[in-house]
Amino acid sequence: MKTVISLFFLLLPLIQGCGFVYEQHLTGNYYLIAVDTKDDMDVCYHRQKDDNAPYTGITGANVYAVGYDDEFILVKAYRALRDSMGVSLQRYDKNTTEYYIIPVNNAQEAWEAQENKFGALSKKDFEAKRKELGVPDDITFKRL
Repeated sequence: MKTVISLFFLLLPLIQGCGFVYEQHLTGNYYLIAVDTKDDMDVCYHRQKDDNAPYTGITGANVYAVGYDDEFILVKAYRALRDSMGVSLQRYDKNTTEYYIIPVNNAQEAWEAQENKFGALSKKDFEAKRKELGVPDDITFKRL
């Protein structure tokens, strides 16, 4: 019995580490998820009807503000720093904001959701793409 109890306490940190530190449903199959810290915040796609489906990250950046309706998700994120090989360092340039426009499509596969976005965009390019796509002006950013 002592062995079982000891094993439980050894495995407890691993079990606790499997959740999210932040989860917020946005619309349809889209969520805001942070795995370890809020700096990991990303817009993710997850099929609600499939409990075994993974949460698939879409922006791969440090999201700090979002706005959305049933058709579009707008994202402000800090740019991820990368090494010389292009691999993310899990650190972010908080002096550089990137913008994303994600058309809401709840019928796609996870890999399609990763491709179905516009961004990373500069503010100027974001405003132009927003106008081109007809994204309503009443979608405003809310800081997280």
